[in-house]
Amino acid sequence: MKLIRLLAFAFIAVAAILLIACNKTGPAGPQGPAGPTGATGATGATGTTGPQGLAGTANVIYSRWTTSSTWAIDGTTGLNYFDITATSLTQSILSNGSIHVYWAVLGDTVNNVRELPFAEAVAGNVYFHNPKYSVGKIRIETSNLSMATTNKYRFILIPGGILGGRYAYIDFHDYNAAVSSLGIPY
Repeated sequence: MKLIRLLAFAFIAVAAILLIACNKTGPAGPQGPAGPTGATGATGATGTTGPQGLAGTANVIYSRWTTSSTWAIDGTTGLNYFDITATSLTQSILSNGSIHVYWAVLGDTVNNVRELPFAEAVAGNVYFHNPKYSVGKIRIETSNLSMATTNKYRFILIPGGILGGRYAYIDFHDYNAAVSSLGIPY
């Protein structure tokens, strides 16, 4: 019995020494091989490329400067008018887009450009200049019955993009800022 106790004590002592001496942390082993790629869309994994998004307003349409050489008087309204052919002006742009018309007074496309509509006082008379839009045409109307035929006009059409979408602010009243922001040549 003494021998059994001695063996039991020795066994417990060796087990205790081994448990104390064993350490669960050791030096890091070498890098293992890469595992297979996970399923697409799994957390942390890169998914496949999605479908093309909706068109934005990057497709700005603009005209060249056109001279207003054919003013006429509207028999119904008595207003002086000039029509600009705008084949790119569609019902979609009329309904969902943005239209900007500019007037280069006496043809000065550098220093004297105004966005329409515009009102001015000349020698005590107030004249208004308004654009009217229809599919394929922009009509410039004015109460000034003696408009110069050297005036020039230009339009910018911006198709509608995404309803309620965001865009960078562009000051369309400032012609130079507008064409610069949109990348339109002067």
